[in-house]
Amino acid sequence: MIDPDLPQLPPLGPKASNAYQRFARDLRAFTQALGQARPAGPVHGETLLALNGLILMANRLFRRHPEIPRFFPVGIGQPMALVDLGIVIARLNAAAARFEEIHPHLRPGARRF
Repeated sequence: MIDPDLPQLPPLGPKASNAYQRFARDLRAFTQALGQARPAGPVHGETLLALNGLILMANRLFRRHPEIPRFFPVGIGQPMALVDLGIVIARLNAAAARFEEIHPHLRPGARRF
């Protein structure tokens, strides 16, 4: 069901749709890793760099949507608590869900072009 309060926008072009699919795939990987493995201890190094890459993709994809929040890169010099990583990933998932509401052709199983 389409929310009448959502802006009526044309479907994204192939380049933007592919960028969103790459973002969604990486976001699913983070979400699954948090949900399955339950690693102990802080997160640092390569994981924080990957998170910053995900944040950069999100900000680029969502920049024309003022109703979707912006995300700030995390500092890679300090370890991040696992709970904080979970909060950032949950916020990114919520933003992605909102983006899919605005662009329903991006939902899994939807007809593309």
